[in-house]
Amino acid sequence: MSLADVYPILQLIHVLAASMWIGPHLVLATGPMVRALRQGDVKPILEFYRAFSWPATIGLLIAVITGLSMAYVRAPPSVWFNFGEPQGRIGEKILTLIVLLLISGYAHARLVPEMRRGGSNVLWKTVLFVIVATLLSLALALLGFMIRFGF
Repeated sequence: MSLADVYPILQLIHVLAASMWIGPHLVLATGPMVRALRQGDVKPILEFYRAFSWPATIGLLIAVITGLSMAYVRAPPSVWFNFGEPQGRIGEKILTLIVLLLISGYAHARLVPEMRRGGSNVLWKTVLFVIVATLLSLALALLGFMIRFGF
Protein backbone atom coordinates (compact mmCIF):
# COMPACT_ATOMS: atom_id res chain seq x y z
CA MET A 1 0.00 0.00 0.00
CA SER A 2 1.44 3.36 -1.04
CA LEU A 3 0.83 6.90 0.14
CA ALA A 4 -1.31 7.47 -2.95
CA ASP A 5 -3.59 4.63 -1.84
CA VAL A 6 -4.22 6.26 1.53
CA TYR A 7 -4.42 9.84 0.19
CA PRO A 8 -8.13 10.28 1.05
CA ILE A 9 -7.47 9.12 4.63
CA LEU A 10 -4.47 11.47 4.89
CA GLN A 11 -6.66 14.29 3.62
CA LEU A 12 -9.38 13.61 6.19
CA ILE A 13 -6.86 13.46 9.04
CA HIS A 14 -5.20 16.62 7.69
CA VAL A 15 -8.45 18.58 7.64
CA LEU A 16 -9.42 17.42 11.14
CA ALA A 17 -5.97 18.24 12.52
CA ALA A 18 -5.93 21.65 10.82
CA SER A 19 -9.32 22.31 12.41
CA MET A 20 -7.75 21.61 15.80
CA TRP A 21 -5.27 24.42 15.04
CA ILE A 22 -7.44 26.95 13.21
CA GLY A 23 -10.58 26.58 15.33
CA PRO A 24 -9.03 27.75 18.60
CA HIS A 25 -7.41 30.69 16.80
CA LEU A 26 -10.79 31.81 15.47
CA VAL A 27 -12.40 31.40 18.90
CA LEU A 28 -9.50 33.26 20.55
CA ALA A 29 -9.73 36.13 18.06
CA THR A 30 -13.48 36.55 18.50
CA GLY A 31 -13.94 35.81 22.21
CA PRO A 32 -11.12 36.03 24.75
CA MET A 33 -9.21 38.65 22.73
CA VAL A 34 -12.26 40.93 22.61
CA ARG A 35 -12.78 40.44 26.37
CA ALA A 36 -9.11 41.22 26.99
CA LEU A 37 -9.38 44.44 25.01
CA ARG A 38 -12.53 45.49 26.89
CA GLN A 39 -10.92 44.74 30.25
CA GLY A 40 -7.51 46.11 29.30
CA ASP A 41 -6.02 42.91 30.68
CA VAL A 42 -4.34 39.98 28.95
CA LYS A 43 -5.75 37.47 31.47
CA PRO A 44 -8.61 36.11 29.25
CA ILE A 45 -6.10 35.37 26.48
CA LEU A 46 -3.66 33.71 28.87
CA GLU A 47 -6.41 31.52 30.34
CA PHE A 48 -7.51 30.45 26.85
CA TYR A 49 -3.90 29.75 25.91
CA ARG A 50 -3.43 27.51 28.95
CA ALA A 51 -6.50 25.46 28.03
CA PHE A 52 -6.01 25.10 24.28
CA SER A 53 -2.33 25.46 23.40
CA TRP A 54 -1.41 21.76 23.63
CA PRO A 55 -4.38 20.34 21.69
CA ALA A 56 -3.90 23.03 19.02
CA THR A 57 -0.16 22.33 18.79
CA ILE A 58 -0.78 18.59 18.43
CA GLY A 59 -3.27 19.38 15.66
CA LEU A 60 -0.68 21.51 13.89
CA LEU A 61 1.96 18.78 14.17
CA ILE A 62 -0.39 16.17 12.70
CA ALA A 63 -1.44 18.61 9.95
CA VAL A 64 2.21 19.20 9.03
CA ILE A 65 2.99 15.48 8.83
CA THR A 66 -0.10 14.64 6.78
CA GLY A 67 0.33 17.75 4.63
CA LEU A 68 3.90 16.89 3.71
CA SER A 69 2.82 13.32 2.95
CA MET A 70 0.06 14.55 0.65
CA ALA A 71 2.41 17.05 -1.01
CA TYR A 72 4.83 14.22 -1.75
CA VAL A 73 2.01 12.27 -3.45
CA ARG A 74 0.88 15.32 -5.47
CA ALA A 75 4.28 16.35 -6.81
CA PRO A 76 7.97 15.63 -6.33
CA PRO A 77 9.73 17.99 -3.90
CA SER A 78 11.79 19.39 -6.79
CA VAL A 79 8.71 21.29 -8.09
CA TRP A 80 7.18 22.41 -4.78
CA PHE A 81 8.76 25.84 -5.10
CA ASN A 82 8.00 26.43 -8.79
CA PHE A 83 5.97 29.52 -8.05
CA GLY A 84 3.46 30.46 -10.72
CA GLU A 85 2.54 26.83 -11.34
CA PRO A 86 -0.12 24.86 -9.44
CA GLN A 87 2.52 22.72 -7.68
CA GLY A 88 4.17 25.96 -6.51
CA ARG A 89 1.27 26.43 -4.10
CA ILE A 90 2.86 23.65 -2.04
CA GLY A 91 5.94 25.84 -1.61
CA GLU A 92 3.76 28.84 -0.78
CA LYS A 93 2.04 26.79 1.90
CA ILE A 94 5.38 25.60 3.29
CA LEU A 95 6.72 29.18 3.45
CA THR A 96 3.53 30.37 5.16
CA LEU A 97 3.88 27.53 7.65
CA ILE A 98 7.51 28.48 8.36
CA VAL A 99 6.49 32.09 9.09
CA LEU A 100 3.68 30.83 11.35
CA LEU A 101 6.08 28.52 13.20
CA LEU A 102 8.59 31.35 13.68
CA ILE A 103 6.07 33.75 15.17
CA SER A 104 4.54 30.96 17.26
CA GLY A 105 7.99 30.09 18.58
CA TYR A 106 8.48 33.74 19.50
CA ALA A 107 5.11 33.76 21.26
CA HIS A 108 5.94 30.65 23.30
CA ALA A 109 9.45 31.81 24.18
CA ARG A 110 8.90 35.53 24.77
CA LEU A 111 5.28 36.62 24.66
CA VAL A 112 3.74 34.05 27.02
CA PRO A 113 6.32 34.69 29.79
CA GLU A 114 5.73 38.42 29.34
CA MET A 115 1.97 37.83 29.58
CA ARG A 116 2.51 35.98 32.88
CA ARG A 117 4.57 38.88 34.23
CA GLY A 118 2.05 41.45 32.96
CA GLY A 119 4.38 43.75 31.03
CA SER A 120 3.18 47.20 29.99
CA ASN A 121 2.76 46.65 26.24
CA VAL A 122 1.96 42.95 26.40
CA LEU A 123 -1.76 43.32 25.62
CA TRP A 124 -1.18 45.00 22.27
CA LYS A 125 1.69 42.66 21.37
CA THR A 126 -0.60 39.73 22.17
CA VAL A 127 -3.49 41.12 20.13
CA LEU A 128 -1.16 41.66 17.19
CA PHE A 129 0.15 38.10 17.52
CA VAL A 130 -3.38 36.65 17.68
CA ILE A 131 -4.45 38.56 14.56
CA VAL A 132 -1.33 37.61 12.57
CA ALA A 133 -1.38 33.95 13.67
CA THR A 134 -5.09 33.67 12.85
CA LEU A 135 -4.64 35.24 9.40
CA LEU A 136 -1.66 33.00 8.63
CA SER A 137 -3.64 29.96 9.76
CA LEU A 138 -6.52 30.94 7.49
CA ALA A 139 -4.03 31.49 4.66
CA LEU A 140 -2.82 27.91 5.15
CA ALA A 141 -6.40 26.67 4.81
CA LEU A 142 -6.93 28.77 1.67
CA LEU A 143 -3.69 27.52 0.13
CA GLY A 144 -4.72 23.94 0.93
CA PHE A 145 -8.02 24.55 -0.85
CA MET A 146 -6.16 25.99 -3.84
CA ILE A 147 -3.81 23.00 -3.96
CA ARG A 148 -6.70 20.55 -3.71
CA PHE A 149 -8.70 22.15 -6.52
CA GLY A 150 -5.78 23.13 -8.77
CA PHE A 151 -5.81 26.92 -8.50
